[in-house]
Amino acid sequence: MSKHNIVKATFALLDDNGDLIKDADKGLSTDGIYVADHNGEGFSQINVSAIEAAGVAGWGNGQIKRTAYGKSMPTLALTALDLDFKINQMIKGFTQSTNTGAWVRQLPKPHVAMIAESQSLDGDISIYECFNNIEFVEEASNNSTDTNSEAAYSTALQGTVLTPLKPDIFLAANGVQQPYVIAKSTDTGFSLDKLYAETFGGYVLNPTTTTTTTNPSNG
Repeated sequence: MSKHNIVKATFALLDDNGDLIKDADKGLSTDGIYVADHNGEGFSQINVSAIEAAGVAGWGNGQIKRTAYGKSMPTLALTALDLDFKINQMIKGFTQSTNTGAWVRQLPKPHVAMIAESQSLDGDISIYECFNNIEFVEEASNNSTDTNSEAAYSTALQGTVLTPLKPDIFLAANGVQQPYVIAKSTDTGFSLDKLYAETFGGYVLNPTTTTTTTNPSNG
């Protein structure tokens, strides 16, 4: 089906075991996720490439007898209208110097999980494209002088999608793990809670609140 519009992009950092990092300093927030949808913030482009490649025909007896397909190797190209400076540095794997406060590139790259949400053409259906293990780079920083028009630079990120961190997620019906899943909100069996938990390393989308009631004294 056709889709349009970027509703929002949601990010999280995962540890080497694929578990959500819920920490305001080591992760993206106290609950682990960051929705890039604050004042002036959002994405103008989220493009996914190389989800699949055309197969290679196998010939025998003058006929195509089978087709060989390579692995899925998705890549991402994101353009932000604006993205929080700290979040941008953290998903690239930059760390902050205790001496100057500057952000410095550090390897290995962090494990970034992301869900990109778009819409059906009528806007009634949500489409979710999910990635559990991305490495992001920002290849360039462009600067131009303002004239009678403002010269603004949009953050451009490139992402390489790696194998999911846990072996029991993003599984096809035959049990083979893939790096990319796509979901439609009206599909039978769709669960946004489970999709978030699987993509974001155990994140609880709708936590149950337990209220403790204390009975007043009768004395």
